[in-house]
Amino acid sequence: MPAKQQGKCSIFLKKTDMYSEPIGPTFNGLKSYPTIIGGVLTITTTLLLLGWIAMQVSYVVVEKHGSIIISK
Repeated sequence: MPAKQQGKCSIFLKKTDMYSEPIGPTFNGLKSYPTIIGGVLTITTTLLLLGWIAMQVSYVVVEKHGSIIISK
């Protein structure tokens, strides 16, 4: 049987997985076993964290400079 072909998206998600579990004996030279779900969770938590930090920075800017008025 031919090896299972993987798409670029699934390979990208597996490479970004920071929650992968370490495994004892190495598997194909990998010290951990990354998954697609782990990659999705990594990207989701990173975006949530960056959004929270951006909100906190915007609150500091608004408090420091009073109110922001946007006019056309």
